[in-house]
Amino acid sequence: HGCKDNNETIPDGKCANITCINGIIKHEHVHCEPTVLPVCVNNHKPQKVNDSSRCCSQYECQCICTGFGDPHYITFDGTYYPFQGNCSYVLVKEIHPKYNFSVIINNVYCGSEDGLSCPKSLIVYYKSYVITMSQKISNGIVTNLIYINHKREKLPYMNKDFRVTDNGIESLLVIPEIGAQVTFTGMMFFINLSWQNFHGNTEGQCGTCDNNRTDDCRLPNGTLISSCQKMAPFWQVQDNDSYCPPPVPVPTPKPCTPSPICKIISSNLIFFIACNFDVCHMNSTWIGCVSLQMYAEQCALAGVCIDWRGATNGVCGFKCEAPAVYKPCGPQVAPTCDARYSEIKHTYTIPLKKGLKINHISKEIMFLKHMCPASYFYFETWVADCKNCTCNADSLTVSCKALTCPTQEPLICDQKGQLEITETIGCCQKAICEPKKVCVFNISEYMVRLF
Repeated sequence: HGCKDNNETIPDGKCANITCINGIIKHEHVHCEPTVLPVCVNNHKPQKVNDSSRCCSQYECQCICTGFGDPHYITFDGTYYPFQGNCSYVLVKEIHPKYNFSVIINNVYCGSEDGLSCPKSLIVYYKSYVITMSQKISNGIVTNLIYINHKREKLPYMNKDFRVTDNGIESLLVIPEIGAQVTFTGMMFFINLSWQNFHGNTEGQCGTCDNNRTDDCRLPNGTLISSCQKMAPFWQVQDNDSYCPPPVPVPTPKPCTPSPICKIISSNLIFFIACNFDVCHMNSTWIGCVSLQMYAEQCALAGVCIDWRGATNGVCGFKCEAPAVYKPCGPQVAPTCDARYSEIKHTYTIPLKKGLKINHISKEIMFLKHMCPASYFYFETWVADCKNCTCNADSLTVSCKALTCPTQEPLICDQKGQLEITETIGCCQKAICEPKKVCVFNISEYMVRLF
């Protein structure tokens, strides 16, 4: 067919443009610029991302900030520094507010004679939400605690803006709209932000994500200094809810004999140094497991899964609550018998249902307990044991309340021979009037039977 509007070009929705040339329609594929693989100073692999048309792609560095141990930080651009402040601090905030997103860390002293501190919780602010991530350990069992606007929620939790899951080892917050992921284990955290949404617009203890280490140590007033360790205290949160005791001076590091557990990661100088520092100053071999776990997480980000716990002679063993089982390297997409799992996986890319559940980074997996019955859908209500039960779409758990029975008008049984009785109809009791039952004695019949 011919066309009338000469030189008019419109996309066809299939990565091609339609152009009208001298009355003839011409199809041309969308032209894409050659992809360039950037060199990322944080040593994380660049990610391939699609543009808004989804027809062309390019490579971007990743904005990944981590903290571990007591504690050690690695900024978005890969700058390492230790910091033992005992207070609440800004890890990430936007220089120019766009998404109302920020992350606060709450550090506390963790039993070291040298006054070292450890992460206690992360507080993520997004839109009007306050999401607190913490952990408790009882009898060796780890429980991830999540509070949404100061109310504790069961995991997994999901709403239209974000989702929170856990695998028994760590909890994971995902905010799809802005490409943000926050992971917390109690002694370790990951903050992974979309380069497209956040590059050049972050500040705090995690620094500025712009693939340039020279501006990592940015003070709240915008001034750049050379030491991130000296920069970190300036990001203390100033509010009435935070009590910050005077800092305990950390003495000059004493000589430490390299710990055997740390030699497992001797190939990486940063994690080796951090591991030895923690084991020496905390006087605990177990604390070295945190450095090993962080090293394994970094390997997993590069696509390599390591069974590192098995190499520690039981020092870093992990105990799962039955019937959960620990596996160091699980499948990227775990199978399940729940039909709704497939729907969630397709929509949100990670599983949120009963069955196998994976850690998005380390791939350490465990079985989940049964949650909503597979035959019911979100917010569907059914009656069981005289209770109204609902499958909650946020927590994916069943909540039940006793049935509410209708209030009955007062009953008057005023007819001759009537009696008020109560009978059960379904799950509710109802008063009704029934005739009295009378036994009639027949004397003549009795006399016949007697003789």
